[in-house]
Formats: sequence, structure tokens, C-alpha cells
Amino acid sequence: MATISTLDALARAADLEASAGRERDLTIRQRDIDEPLVLDSLTAGRLALHRVNVAGAVSLRSCVIEELVVDHCTADALQVSNSRIGRLVVRNTPRNTEVDVSETALEALDVHSCGPTRFEGVRVSDSVQISAMRGPVQLKRLRAATLALRSQAAVGRQRRPRVSMENLHVTETITLDDLWLASLTLEEVDVAALLLRRVRVDEPFRGTGVRCRDSLRINGMVVPGEASALLDSEVRGPVVVRGLRHAETVPAQRRQTAPDTEPAAAAAELVFRSSTLSSLAASADEVSPVVVVLADTSVRALAVPVGPARYRLAGTSSVQEVDLGDVVFRNGEHVTGFLDRVFTRVTPGALEAVRSTLTGRRRMSEGDQLYYFTRQREAAERPLLRRLAVRALLGGVLGWGVRARNPARTLGAAMLFTAVALHLSGAARGPRDGGLLDLVAAGRALVLACALWLNVGVGAPSELKTHAWTALAVGCTGGGLLFTTLTVGIVIRKLVR
Repeated sequence: MATISTLDALARAADLEASAGRERDLTIRQRDIDEPLVLDSLTAGRLALHRVNVAGAVSLRSCVIEELVVDHCTADALQVSNSRIGRLVVRNTPRNTEVDVSETALEALDVHSCGPTRFEGVRVSDSVQISAMRGPVQLKRLRAATLALRSQAAVGRQRRPRVSMENLHVTETITLDDLWLASLTLEEVDVAALLLRRVRVDEPFRGTGVRCRDSLRINGMVVPGEASALLDSEVRGPVVVRGLRHAETVPAQRRQTAPDTEPAAAAAELVFRSSTLSSLAASADEVSPVVVVLADTSVRALAVPVGPARYRLAGTSSVQEVDLGDVVFRNGEHVTGFLDRVFTRVTPGALEAVRSTLTGRRRMSEGDQLYYFTRQREAAERPLLRRLAVRALLGGVLGWGVRARNPARTLGAAMLFTAVALHLSGAARGPRDGGLLDLVAAGRALVLACALWLNVGVGAPSELKTHAWTALAVGCTGGGLLFTTLTVGIVIRKLVR
């Protein structure tokens, strides 16, 4: 195996005319070379290999070539390292021929219908195009303006390629389109926009440390039963999840069952864990429901999902703003109905997200309604005795300090109950009054009960001036002060706001 450093030597190795390698361009067509090709420190304008069969590997080391085209060539491997190439085009290599490019600077890279492909430490000033994949693709420490992976030629479960991206920096877009992959892994990817369109994976999609400066769009992706996930990621622009589907709902994979025995469609899940998102929108068709899980994730804006798509908040996730549209919250049913449209279940985190949105939009009365509903839901998750005490006392009686009608209603009920008790006991009836049906005596009992609870100091009948009467007056006065002060305070707070 000889090292070739000039085009003239390469022409002789391919049994071409001696004058073929004297120019800066060289094209070799339909030749058989009985030994490996090792090009070292070769300088050329355009070098093209068409239908060349090499007994071994084709290696380029420390070469400077303006354009390199390898088309329909047979070799054990194509290896390019420590070189500078303007445009590299590799097309239609055998399935077992590995394309390995490392520590190389290029202007454009185009790989079509090739076997195992590996790029490491490659810097591309323009675009990287990989299409009709026939083997695994591994990209590591790649820098480029754009990166696109489209379609694959491999068919069958054993031949579906695996795609791995690690430590990538792409200034514009990464596009994965029309792919059926065995697996897809992204790790430490920095890109302006990431687009996954019509991508199907046999194993759950995993992304760790993905940084999208503009947007992340997932359109028509098919995932397996286990949830796919993005971990420790950040998207500064919108995240759009559209048409995510479970593998069981794809027609080619569904079992043929009778309409009345057809099981419910499985939900496709996508998890954002320990991530930061600017905005999130999800939509689904009626065939496959979608669940987007936010686990320990911060989202600035959350759009109302379209179709059977829902969000699930887990851990310490927070949502600053939820798109409310024209929804008005007047009672608990409105709150529950809206949250059921957006989230998989009504949780304190979901309630707090909607409440903070209402507060930010100065819809204070509805925000108070959400606050009351949130506290009641939180109390419902406590142990039985504490749940009954907290929900009944702080919620039902005191209204959690935001609903004036609760303490006002309690105060009114207490005055009526006290009036009935005084009238039935005869404590407010004089010797000249009639019986229980005497309306004047009943009115006197009601006035006395109001005086006790409202602490207006009208005094009491002489026969009631006992220790029991004193205790009753003190108790009613204390309760009246509490309920009156709380009611007035809530009303003043609403007026001031």
C-alpha cells in the first residue's frame, strides 16, 4: 500500500493516462484498484471517483480539495481526517462501507444512500445533508449552519438506523424528516430551531441538554409505549407538539378488532424534565390522545391544547401564564371544566398556574375564586380529620380570607340560630308576651340576637343577667367581631383593588 500525494500518482494508481493527473481536477471512472487508497497531503481542485472498486479502504489525510465526489464506489471504508475540503459528496456506497469524517473543515457535506456514517470534530460552514440512510448515523462535535436528515433506504426492523447526536452546534436549523429509526438520541445540542417531522422511533426518543434559541417543533412523530423525554433542556422560543401518536394507533400496527370491542386509543407521552420552555402548545387528532408531561419544568406561557391533548404537571413545575381565551370563572364548575380541557387532572399546581394568570391580567375577583378553589383542593389531600376541620372552618366558614359571602353567611346563620334558641327558650319573652307564635316576641328575640353578635350594646332583660348570660354574650360578641371584621376587610380589599 503506497501513499499518494499528487494527482499524477493517483492517476497512475488508477491506470489512467499520464497526462490525466497534471491538472488540478481529476475524474476516475469505472476502475478497479487492487490495493487501498491512501491520499496524504494531496492538493486538488475537483476530485471525482465514479464506480471505482478499491480493495481496501479509501483514506484521506491532511488533504486540501475544493470538491470531492465519491459516487457508486466500493471500498471497505471511506475515511477523511485532518483535511480541508470545500464540498464533499458521497453517494450510493455499499451497506457495509463506513463513511468516517473526523477533524475536518468543509463548506458543504452531502451524504446520500450510504451505510454507517460517523462525523466527529467536523466543521461545516454551510449545510450538512444526510438522506436515504442505510445504516447508523453518529454525529459528534459537529459544527454547521444547517443539518438535515431525510428518509432512509433501509427497511425492516433489523435495518432501521440509529441516529445519535452529541455536542452539536448548529447556527440555524436541524431537520429530521420522514424517518423510521430504531432510536434517536440527542445530547448537548445547541441549535436555533429543531424540527422533527414525520419521525417514528422504535425506542423512546431521548434528548439531554438540548438548547433551542428559536423554536422546537414536533410534527407527526410516532413514539412507542414508554414516554419519550427531553431532559435538562432549554427552548427560548415556542415549543409546538402537533400530531404526536402512539405506535399502537398507527393503522399498519393496529390489530383488526370488531368496532364494539376496539380498545381505547393509547396516549402518546412526551416528557419535559428539569427544563425551561418559553411557550408550549400541543394538539392532537381524535385517533391518538397526547399527554405532555412537565416534570420540574418551568414554562412561561402555556397554550390551551387542541383536540385530545392534555398537559400534566409533576414535581416542582411552574407555569407563569396560561392562555385563557374568553373563559370566565364564576364558580367551581367553570374552573373544573377549563382545567379538564387543559390538564390531565386538577392539581394545586394547575390551579396556581391559572390563578397567577388571572392576577397578572388584573382579573382579581376570578383570581380570588381560583385561590379559594385551590386551597380547598389542597385541604382535600390532607388526612381525614384535618381535611374536615380545615375545609369546614377555614374554607366553609372563613372563606380562606378571599370570599366575603362565607363569613357573612356564617354570621347571618349564627344570628338566626341564636334568635330561634332565645325565642324557644323563652329568655327574650316577658310575662305578658304570648307563646311561641307571638311575632312581637319573636322579633324581640331576633333583635337581641343581632345585638349580641354585632356587639351594639343594647343590654339584656333583667332576668338574663346571670353568669350564663355573660358567657353567652361574650361568646357571641367575639364571634361577631371575627366575622364582621373579616367580611368588611374582604370587601374593602376588593374595593381598593
